[in-house]
Amino acid sequence: MSMSEQVGMTDARQDHAGASVLPARALYAGSVATFAILLAIAVLWQVRWGTIPDTSWLIIVCERMLSGERLYTQVHEVNPPFSVWLYLPPVAAARILGMAPEILVQAWTYLAALIGIWFSGAIVKRAGFLEKAALFTLGPAFFAVLVIFPGNVFSEREHLGVALFLPLLALHAWRARKDAEAEPGLGIAALAGLCGSILLLIKPYYAVMVLASALLVAARRRSLKPIFAPEHWVIGGICVAYLAAVILIHPEFLRDVYPLLVDLYAKGGASAHVMTYYGCAWFFLAYLALWAWPVGRFPELAAVALAASAAALLPLFYQAKGWPYHAYPALSLAVAANLCLLALPRMKRRSAGLLSYLAVPPPSLLSLAIMVAFVLNWPTQRPNSAVVATIRAATFEPTVAIITPDLDTAHPLSRMIGGRFVSAEALDWVGQVAAARYQQTVLDGDTIGAAHYQAIMTRYAEGKRQEFERLRPDLIITKIDDGPWTRQLVGRFGFDRILAGYRVLVEWGRLRVYLRNDYVRPDPPPAG
Repeated sequence: MSMSEQVGMTDARQDHAGASVLPARALYAGSVATFAILLAIAVLWQVRWGTIPDTSWLIIVCERMLSGERLYTQVHEVNPPFSVWLYLPPVAAARILGMAPEILVQAWTYLAALIGIWFSGAIVKRAGFLEKAALFTLGPAFFAVLVIFPGNVFSEREHLGVALFLPLLALHAWRARKDAEAEPGLGIAALAGLCGSILLLIKPYYAVMVLASALLVAARRRSLKPIFAPEHWVIGGICVAYLAAVILIHPEFLRDVYPLLVDLYAKGGASAHVMTYYGCAWFFLAYLALWAWPVGRFPELAAVALAASAAALLPLFYQAKGWPYHAYPALSLAVAANLCLLALPRMKRRSAGLLSYLAVPPPSLLSLAIMVAFVLNWPTQRPNSAVVATIRAATFEPTVAIITPDLDTAHPLSRMIGGRFVSAEALDWVGQVAAARYQQTVLDGDTIGAAHYQAIMTRYAEGKRQEFERLRPDLIITKIDDGPWTRQLVGRFGFDRILAGYRVLVEWGRLRVYLRNDYVRPDPPPAG
């Protein structure tokens, strides 16, 4: 049965009191069964991507911190510490239970999706929205947006943040209703604020999403009072406490890492066609939402979702990186807005004194828009299984280092081969960007800027060379023809002498893995 037919059945039960209705217990059991089936499909479906590079690296950071290394000093991460803290609970639990952390990180992600769907559904039910029965029927569709469509965004920080952001949007929709029978309780507001704060702790600039939906509530109620609702005080308090924790626990981030991010990372760019693609995908979804409700008062649930989605475009385009996980908040909430409108296909409304019916785009067109929105999430960066098998046959728990500006070169490969990643950096982004800035300032005739970026590049390369000489990693993972930065490392900074002590173990596509010449594979310990 199609999604629209399911919703139509639900509306028919609402409109015709005399018609037969399924018992509430049967509906609940059917919904739980559907969620269980979707969860099973999602687990099997995610095998295609495996653990994505960002998550695999953050698992390594968590393990090294749990082993006593200090973040931003012995192991370097470009993001604020909450990006690491978010994964510490499942990684720590995996260490205690003797399990692979990848398993518990995936379970952690599914748990976040279930909490987001359940809590937002509970708020919608408590608020008494007229479309709550149809939304209950569409619950599995919302769940699919969180666990089926993410693809190579699955378990990203933005992915978890959006899942837990849904309850706050549901609460905003409740506050936007002028005809609400009751106001949200303090407990619900505090929990929704706690959930909503996760997205801001991950990336502070996502505060624009909270602001956009809160301003919509204020406009609907014609009052500034909703801006100062308890959930926003909770979010503000959590963010202030987090800032204090960062200053006390990891002062290195604000002192050393953040200035470097402003100097290098924030000045990066992406291909115009990728950014255009995301913009067109979003406008396609927004157009369908406006088609579904062309005039009159936009329904609250869809309105707050679309407002937050539009606000999420600001950091997407400002960063201009074009990575799929940066687009996930905007696109997933635009899909959610359309699903909220799909819950209202037969509900009557009064416009200009005339009784009319809500126009609904064809389900096939909405399905196409969803596919277009998430098509860039489908490529996989999972390493080739033959490469993994070759490396595992030649080594046992090797130490691993990298020479590459690309994160996916060594992650998740280093964990799939059972290696111990010893490089302080996940990738050579500092050297690569500094080298590019140096070349640009030379062309521009900016001698001061050229000296500045040359100093950054040289300092990074010298530190990396000393690290290699000290650690003597068993494996070096790099790429063939990896760009001007890698060529500079080899030609100018002594890495030709380092690589002379290694031989090529395996090549696949552009991937090249070196093995130390004097490496002797140790015998693995006996089973048990």
